[in-house]
Amino acid sequence: WMPKTLVVDDDPDVETLLRGQLSGRQISDGFDFIFARSEAQALQILGSEKDIDIALAVIDSQTISGMELFRHMKGGAPRIPRIALTSTNDLATIRRAMNNGAVDFLVKPIAADDLIATIDKVFRDCEERRKSWRTEAQLAAIRKEIDIAVDIQRRILPKRFPERGDLDLFARMKPAQEMSGDFFDYFEIGADKLGLVVADVSGKGIPAAFFMAVARTLIRATAMTGAEPGACLEQANVLLCRHDIPGMFVSVFYSILDTATWELAYANGGHLPPYLIHGDEDNGGVETLAGGEGTVLGIQEDLIYQQDTIALEAGDALFYYTDGLTEAFDIDRNQFTDERLIDYLLTNRDRSAHALAENVFAFVDMFTAGAPQSDDITSLVIKRF
Repeated sequence: WMPKTLVVDDDPDVETLLRGQLSGRQISDGFDFIFARSEAQALQILGSEKDIDIALAVIDSQTISGMELFRHMKGGAPRIPRIALTSTNDLATIRRAMNNGAVDFLVKPIAADDLIATIDKVFRDCEERRKSWRTEAQLAAIRKEIDIAVDIQRRILPKRFPERGDLDLFARMKPAQEMSGDFFDYFEIGADKLGLVVADVSGKGIPAAFFMAVARTLIRATAMTGAEPGACLEQANVLLCRHDIPGMFVSVFYSILDTATWELAYANGGHLPPYLIHGDEDNGGVETLAGGEGTVLGIQEDLIYQQDTIALEAGDALFYYTDGLTEAFDIDRNQFTDERLIDYLLTNRDRSAHALAENVFAFVDMFTAGAPQSDDITSLVIKRF
């Protein structure tokens, strides 16, 4: 298959010349030429024929403006490679045509070998550029879809936190890539109960983000029925397993805070337990919230999730997080560690939930000192006044 070529020249002998040259080589059937002998005719053809591959345009005619005629098209010149036709070897004229968009040139009378070689070269180059344009267009479309997905993920996570006189709550997530497998959530369950979730999906990026959306929806929907934390994780686990998504699972720490009694009931689906920060130094410093053990969700249906309870005292805070925080690395592959996190929590124990959840990112960034973030990081803090 040969390219469809538009020849724009007011010389009446050009068509005869070209067809004669090609006919002599017995390949005229392989070429598809369209001839225009005026600018108006050329513009009409360019406007109606959508499959022109190459244009040959005379550049030393008194009536045809050569490369300039393409600029007269409505809506701008199409991406058609243009070959300049000239009767002279005037370098200034040829250079001007090249500057105006010509990709090559032919000198009349045109030899068949030269014509074939030039059209073949230009067409191959054109096809490569078109592949590149198609790739660019496809990448732009994918980029747009990813941007929309990133925005959707950000929108489904809570952005506003309760403003109450008896407690303070704040959370933040920082993806390692554009989309995250981490998520946090909070929701009211009745008048005095507050559900709190922090979770971490296996992997990172777009697959983890999709699984994150599924897991969050199932956990929230189950929790809103009023199920206790252990029962909630059991039901959500069954539903996730039945989705049968190979290689994907999620660790979840789910708790319900009763703000009437300040009792916290919780179950742990294979997640890092939060730290309990005692407000009264006489009661201790920072301790890991023990109990409520269980396995990550999405692996096996018939799992039991234990449930435990603690009571929050005035001034106590809970720091929920994902392992991307403690497993952050500096440029020498030194790990941030739980010890550094505990030191941060002890030093900042008097801060608000907002400050505790937010400032830890600056603390980690200072430690990593410009090293790339290897995993998603999430923090959630609830503090009783």
